[in-house]
Amino acid sequence: MPGLEVLRREMARQYTDALQSFHEAHEQAPAIASRIRETGRLTLLGMGASHWANRMVLASYRAAGIEAAAEVLSEAMRMPQPPRDRVTILVSQSGGSGEVAAYLDRTPDHADHFGLTLNTDSTLGRAVPCLIGVGGREQAFAATRSITLTLCLHAAILAALGEDMNALIDVLNSGDPLGAEPPADALDTLQDTSLLVMSARGQLHGALQAASLTFMELARTPAMALELGQLLHGPMEMLEPTHTLVLARPVGADAAAVTRTAQAAVSYGLRPVLFDLGDQPTIDGAIHVQLPPLNGLAGVAVLLPAVQRLAIEAAAARVGDGFGTPLRSSKVTNGEAP
Repeated sequence: MPGLEVLRREMARQYTDALQSFHEAHEQAPAIASRIRETGRLTLLGMGASHWANRMVLASYRAAGIEAAAEVLSEAMRMPQPPRDRVTILVSQSGGSGEVAAYLDRTPDHADHFGLTLNTDSTLGRAVPCLIGVGGREQAFAATRSITLTLCLHAAILAALGEDMNALIDVLNSGDPLGAEPPADALDTLQDTSLLVMSARGQLHGALQAASLTFMELARTPAMALELGQLLHGPMEMLEPTHTLVLARPVGADAAAVTRTAQAAVSYGLRPVLFDLGDQPTIDGAIHVQLPPLNGLAGVAVLLPAVQRLAIEAAAARVGDGFGTPLRSSKVTNGEAP
């Protein structure tokens, strides 16, 4: 299956390319970090998987004392923030999406604007100073490698802000870039589902938001990712045995709420898939995927490829011929076309 092989090749490269991207960004990252520290405000703008990558790092910027926000670029253009000193980082793996071009055209003053991209010669790469991910543009339709590279370009800025990135670097040096092998029963439940729902707390949830997009793109099947509190505030009503619930159980106090949600799902007749980053008891009726007990961006870095692999392998089995070839979309989208 050609589409699946392309995705696997991209994923196999993601840790080595991300590690190199992190180190090569050290020359430019301190200047960006310095300006972020001076203004104390940061807005991260992106579309699709780039937005979810920004969501994954948001808590880390806030932990560094920065008033940070991550917004969908198309929405931010229509609801701009008040004019104040702030750094804006535009994130686009291609650097050429229609939203990026429209934003740059409508924002003639590019002071305090920077970019993260995989394409030096793109619209974004030519318009503002950029940190560049190693290895060129992503070839597969669905984002995998580009998300991890984006995380590590952000990590270079966070390191320059004084945040400890050693645990993340350890994952990139020693982890499996293809992620944990999904259990057969987890693949089966995603392959047969009529709706995929994903949920977690904090930074881990960004990885599930990205994976839900991957599944929608590749499986052509409804999927959504709701932060656990949002899931519990009403949407639990929709869950039924034909649906699949994927949860990430973190290290720390938030594990208890995830456990209760998984137990509730079992009582509704579902077989929830639980990516477990803590040392917590197993849940009868749930499908467990055990991951190292890590939190922060290191936890994101081990969860992301594992949940990507589950979504991709299940989607491939579901679609068969034509997998990985978009029917109604394109790799680089112009959502601002007249």
